[in-house]
Amino acid sequence: MTETSLDKALRLLDILCAQGRSGVTTLARLSGCPAPTVHRLLAVLARNGYVTRDPLTREYVLALKFLEMGARVRNDIPLASLTMPAMRELMELSGETVNLVVFEHLEAVYVEQVVNPRSMLLMFTRIGARAPLFCSGVGKAYLATREEAFIDEYCATVERIRRTRHTIVEETALRQELCRIRRQGYAVDDEEMEYGVRCVAALIRRSSNVVLGGISISGPTARVTTDSLSRLGLEVRRAAEEISTGLGCRDSHTFNP
Repeated sequence: MTETSLDKALRLLDILCAQGRSGVTTLARLSGCPAPTVHRLLAVLARNGYVTRDPLTREYVLALKFLEMGARVRNDIPLASLTMPAMRELMELSGETVNLVVFEHLEAVYVEQVVNPRSMLLMFTRIGARAPLFCSGVGKAYLATREEAFIDEYCATVERIRRTRHTIVEETALRQELCRIRRQGYAVDDEEMEYGVRCVAALIRRSSNVVLGGISISGPTARVTTDSLSRLGLEVRRAAEEISTGLGCRDSHTFNP
């Protein structure tokens, strides 16, 4: 399929989102488009309010229009408003950051967050950030609910890049981890995506086979110790089950696909 100008412009926006501010030369190199093409597309994006140019550095950044668009997307996710009371309660119980994710294109997407304003060390995950399924707590919880055919295809097609020395990349070990998650009803990310950070997660469901999203508790390893993982895991599982029950699910506790 021939790549259109729209495809190229969207790729430039993706690069700016990932890189922050960038000049034409950098954008041309990263996008694979000739510099004149990049310059022309940026002019169109700037004229329509999607990017702005720093007059001093001559670099481009995403424009504030994306704040409005992002806020509209968050407002249109009903799960966020429905889960907020339980997320706040979970933050008070744990003292740590509580995240809400939804799943899209084999990734976990962070859509809401509650932080402890009294904490001296905050753990922030950018709203809109995406995490791989195989090395995130919420992602592994999601994989644990999928049927074997889904997991077979996932393992065969998704590249599992080692993020830390704790990242589970071997297929056999990952499948064993998913079995453990099914038994206990929650997932643990033990410094698998980032050093110094632990996370426990559970799923929000409409029914046993319809997953709406997931919630997680994340914090520094100094506070989220290995001794506390079981307690926090049970808390996040309980919260996820209460949310699921409130949404009409009667079998949210089961992890059997």
